[in-house]
Amino acid sequence: MVAAVETMAYTGAVPWHGLGEKLEIDVSLDEFRRKAGLTWEVEKRPAMFAGLCMEGANNGLHTVKDKFVLTRNTDMRPYAIVSGRYKPVQPKEIFEFFCDLLALHGMRMHTAGSLMDGARIWALAETGDSAFIKGADRVDGYLLLSTSYDLTLSTLAQFTSVRVVCNNTLQQALQNSSGRVTIPHVRNFNPETVKDELGIGHDQWSAFTAALKVMAGIKLHSSQASDVLSKVFKIPEDPTIPFADRIHADNVYNLFDQQRFTGADLAGKTAWGLLNATTEYVDHYKRARNNGNRLNSAWFGEGASIKGAALKELMLIAA
Repeated sequence: MVAAVETMAYTGAVPWHGLGEKLEIDVSLDEFRRKAGLTWEVEKRPAMFAGLCMEGANNGLHTVKDKFVLTRNTDMRPYAIVSGRYKPVQPKEIFEFFCDLLALHGMRMHTAGSLMDGARIWALAETGDSAFIKGADRVDGYLLLSTSYDLTLSTLAQFTSVRVVCNNTLQQALQNSSGRVTIPHVRNFNPETVKDELGIGHDQWSAFTAALKVMAGIKLHSSQASDVLSKVFKIPEDPTIPFADRIHADNVYNLFDQQRFTGADLAGKTAWGLLNATTEYVDHYKRARNNGNRLNSAWFGEGASIKGAALKELMLIAA
């Protein structure tokens, strides 16, 4: 499979990034995990180094006190050096998190897989929530659970959304509710606590879509759109200062101003329209080596940060 995405499976329509093995919608969680290539575990093995043959050393191998190599048990791939306090969340635990959500809350598994040779893994479920912005622009809700083994990310549970007409993705972040729970790797992963903190239910979704509907009613002048994008991409006020990301802001502005983003006929020149021009550019146009890297950026990296900044700035206007 392409770089960045190591293994992946999905149900339903082909995901926006076009990657993965298609499964039947009613596939079991165990089969989903197997097809997603996540039947392995990570282990903490003592960290050692080669040195002089001394008393207490095993053929010159010396153990580092309270340091371990985090490895995958199927191929001994090393991910990071961790302390004894580190508590990895296993792939099986990621799937078990969704077990009662599927049975009791009507959710349905959508995608799951591993990125960067297994250094990051995720599972995504459809929550069953949908909303129509301006009466016709459909947005669906999802719940994403992810973790990493290379110390780049904590375990993260977060609500996300997808605009159906163009498959733009966006985290459901609100000013009074982040829509996400972060669990450091030195804490035990307690699924029920995470669900309580997230507030599994419809309140978060209702507040989020209500904010989107307000944005859809706010017309934006060209100068306002330009100001928002300058803040999102952190462009210096002095135009003579060289700044590489200026081209990204210009590209998003042109998508918005010329109404060339997908679903422009539904969103128009509104705050909702600018949000979608930004998310479409990040998810589908902004330069990436391949769709695997684009997926990683859109959910966990620079792309997620840009979309979050755009949502924050536009919500300030809508407040």
